[in-house]
Amino acid sequence: MIDADPKTRDSIWQGVALALGALADPRVLDAVTPRDNETPFDPEAFLRESGTLYLLATGAGAGASAALVAAFFEDLIETARRLAARSPGARLDPPLLLALDEIGNLAPLPSLPTLMAEGGGTGITTLPVLQTLAQARDKWSEHQAGAIWDAAIVKLILGGASNSRDLQDLTTLIGERDEYTDSVTLGDHGTRSNQRSVRRVPILPPDRIRTLPFGTGVTLLRSAPPIITDLTAWPTRPDADTLKRDRRELEQLLQVGPAAQDE
Repeated sequence: MIDADPKTRDSIWQGVALALGALADPRVLDAVTPRDNETPFDPEAFLRESGTLYLLATGAGAGASAALVAAFFEDLIETARRLAARSPGARLDPPLLLALDEIGNLAPLPSLPTLMAEGGGTGITTLPVLQTLAQARDKWSEHQAGAIWDAAIVKLILGGASNSRDLQDLTTLIGERDEYTDSVTLGDHGTRSNQRSVRRVPILPPDRIRTLPFGTGVTLLRSAPPIITDLTAWPTRPDADTLKRDRRELEQLLQVGPAAQDE
């Protein structure tokens, strides 16, 4: 490395500096540094113990630590793949769930397109939540965003989208139905004839998709007709009290901060 061509060395070092640049922020460094009474994070032990990990970030705050977050994810995913390869049937048991809410606002995971296509076969279930497909195209690329969309076995579409291209694509994907029109013709001398014509119309035109009511979605399975889905708001779930209590505890931890928790 030291004796490498200066241009090559500078290019490699630039990539390393970008990946580790977040650690220059004392707050980030403090958050990822194990305390004296903490055990360093071991991805393999975490997976074997069926642990749960929450990574919380804002869109603005993720910019400084995007590379670090992506590296953490990729290390965890690669460890899961190795464990799956050594497991019966080459699958993780129990499976690993990656619930990536608002992933389009955070770090663009390089392995997400591959995970969507192959992860299910190894026991890695990936659940990305995006505001729009345009967001995916911006984070990954036109081709990779299409691969992510195509690889999703279950697609849940909510209302509120405003990209006419994506809405029209959804209308085409959902399909068409027969619409019958009856007409009556009155002729001379009181004669009367009835006619019925049929035409193909979209099941859900773009404006209907855009204006889906809150709490209603369209579920698309690989080879099944579209399903109008009524969603259950979490405050109305049977375990709502537990969820509210857990949220309050988490908010208190975030307000205190890691440094104050050690005092």
